[in-house]
Amino acid sequence: MFSTFTDYRILTSNFSASVTKKASEPATKKDIQYFQDNIGKVKTIDDFLGNQRLYTFAMKAYGLDDMIPNKGFIRKVLLGEADANGRILVNRLQDSRYQDFAAAFNFREYGDDPAKPMKLDDETRALIDQFGGLKTVQQKRGEYDIETENTVDYVYKLAEYTKTPEDIAADSKLSAFVRTAVGLPPASADDDAWTQARQIESKFDATTFQDPGLMVDVIDHYRAARQAGRKAIIDPYYRPVGTYAASGAEIGKLKDYVRVKLTAAHSAQDIVNDPIVTNVLANVLGLPADMTSRKTEDQAKLIGQKLDVASLQDPKKLNGLLDKFTALRDDARTATVNSYIQQSMEDDAGAENEGTRLALYFRRKVGTVKSAYGLLADPALAEVVRTAIGLPAEAAKSSIETQARLVERKIDLSSLKDPAKLDQFIKRFTLLWDSKQNASPAPAFALLTNSVSALDSDVLLSLQNIRGGF
Repeated sequence: MFSTFTDYRILTSNFSASVTKKASEPATKKDIQYFQDNIGKVKTIDDFLGNQRLYTFAMKAYGLDDMIPNKGFIRKVLLGEADANGRILVNRLQDSRYQDFAAAFNFREYGDDPAKPMKLDDETRALIDQFGGLKTVQQKRGEYDIETENTVDYVYKLAEYTKTPEDIAADSKLSAFVRTAVGLPPASADDDAWTQARQIESKFDATTFQDPGLMVDVIDHYRAARQAGRKAIIDPYYRPVGTYAASGAEIGKLKDYVRVKLTAAHSAQDIVNDPIVTNVLANVLGLPADMTSRKTEDQAKLIGQKLDVASLQDPKKLNGLLDKFTALRDDARTATVNSYIQQSMEDDAGAENEGTRLALYFRRKVGTVKSAYGLLADPALAEVVRTAIGLPAEAAKSSIETQARLVERKIDLSSLKDPAKLDQFIKRFTLLWDSKQNASPAPAFALLTNSVSALDSDVLLSLQNIRGGF
């Protein structure tokens, strides 16, 4: 039998080939195909938890095999419901596997159940009533349509007096009417009347106002644009609570919604008025995760630095942005599949040598851990750490704070981002792991075990190979 480090090296020396080999195995291919064919069909968390094959695949991909029977706990993790004190379970767990899992299978993102009544305190309710109360979507649509027809009446009354682009630009209602009808963005406060007149002139012949037949066509265009605008400005996006945000149907619905909203947007400020669109763009543009919790002017500034909003009036550019959104969702599914393959490969290695499995898992996961508590919260990572720094098994019984202090003194977590230092750390673990598994270790190696910090891990590896006869 090879040493743990030799097994580890065989698998990682050409890691992509090892992964490809595992992925090509018939059983693995079937599991992956089933996941890819069915995850987009999930609509509710009950669909997800009720499909044992799909659920097991997902849990295994995130190293949560041992928690598969505990569906009640996993439901709470995925839904992210707050307890009586406002604390969300997944945010309180140190083990990063749960955060990764909840992020990949997010059943809370993108809206709330519209059937739920708003919960407002008396003071807020009185304030809203003072300024006209809460309006339903239907009421807002009605008011919007009345405004459209009032504008049409206004245009008809002034048509005979409107003969030049300057006449149009001088009247804000006429200007807004023409701009909407011909697809010009709203007039900018930075442009003077002459500039606005030239903008209108480039798209519209002012003498049209003198021809009733032509005006019918213009008004039809205006009404059609307003109808599209009504959807863009008024209609909200929602999904019922429990509907899986990454289902195929929901992603399609979300893309259609964002397309309509962005078509009507002329500035970054228009975008941040809609948190759903803002959230989508934050993902596509790689903006900070906490962006939607910032002030709207700060959100608009961040978007404006990354995106020329006016360019989205070009269908090709808008399609490109939405395609990138879809690709990011596809990448998230691919990440789960890749994780499943690696997890399966690690399990295979563990059937022969548990130390090799632990080394491979540590290599894959340690980069996501931010603290000593995160290391200790994951049983596999904790086993590697305790072995590598020489903590006895009894140390696991001490308080988590005591263990964390010991780990912090022994390990500079940031140094493990360096591949060479990570490799050295894993070497140390594998040597000590092998020595611990021997019932009767060689005297020389027992001595090394007691003074591991005094010797270079390459020396230990050489001694291990000599002891193993390599």
